[in-house]
Amino acid sequence: MKYKIKQKIFSLTDSFIIEDENGNAAFSVKGKFFSISSSQTLYDNRGTELLKIKRKYLTILPACRLLCADGSEWLIQKRFWPFWTSRFTVTGPAGELEMQGNLWQHEYKISQKGKVVAEVSKSWFSWSDTYGVDIFDPKLTAQLLAAVIVIDRIQHSGKNSTIDDD
Repeated sequence: MKYKIKQKIFSLTDSFIIEDENGNAAFSVKGKFFSISSSQTLYDNRGTELLKIKRKYLTILPACRLLCADGSEWLIQKRFWPFWTSRFTVTGPAGELEMQGNLWQHEYKISQKGKVVAEVSKSWFSWSDTYGVDIFDPKLTAQLLAAVIVIDRIQHSGKNSTIDDD
């Protein structure tokens, strides 16, 4: 399934609208502007909370936790080596997912044991950050969409993002 994530640039919170390939609102993400915990929440199109995105403190490299409504927890963490590339890992009940891509082109593939489960592409020609996400494993839709948002927060820390707020 293909999704489009649009970040609202004139919002006081880190808020995203996620549309399906037909342009219908499928998910939304709402963040807290003055939150110590730097949290965001992912909702489905009916307003049901699916997961919370929370910054993980006291780590050498940026990391966030996904706290799912089913009680499961996922960890998204930037990898140290090689330091000149964008490499992230997502660890959770379904195993480890690896996120790789070019930092400057904002192009990512998310794979599990060598199998691509999602592809992410950022559109450069927009007033706001816009991402196309093609998900091949529907069981991981919420986690994969949240991972794209976390990568945006990590890469834009210091630029209207709350990832570095203490």
